[in-house]
Amino acid sequence: MSASNLFLQFGIPTLFLLLCVIAVGWVSSKRNKKIVQNPVRWATVWGLFGCLIAVSLAVAALVMNTDFVYNHANLVWPFCLSLAALNDKPTMNAIFLVVGMMGVINGLYYAAIATLALKIVRAIPKTRSS
Repeated sequence: MSASNLFLQFGIPTLFLLLCVIAVGWVSSKRNKKIVQNPVRWATVWGLFGCLIAVSLAVAALVMNTDFVYNHANLVWPFCLSLAALNDKPTMNAIFLVVGMMGVINGLYYAAIATLALKIVRAIPKTRSS
């Protein structure tokens, strides 16, 4: 895999998700939400959100039985290459393995991005509004 393909597969989705999580964290911190104050809860919520996205996209790919989800889901799920395993009527064991594994991987990916985003949000200087 060339560097440009690697960046397209992982760099752009990571930047997109990082910006989205930073925006949510910044707005939440401006409103003094408790979820931003607890880093473990913040990462857990984003991890569960990432897992939910991965599982729902895997189920959609299984039901559609096409590469449409794989071709269009890479901004929210850069590990969607495994969706190819869900084509052509796989066994139930393969379905559970792929869906579970991708849910865990995507959840960990979102949790890592959320942790980095929280560090960035906390580094943004607090300004006082008059």
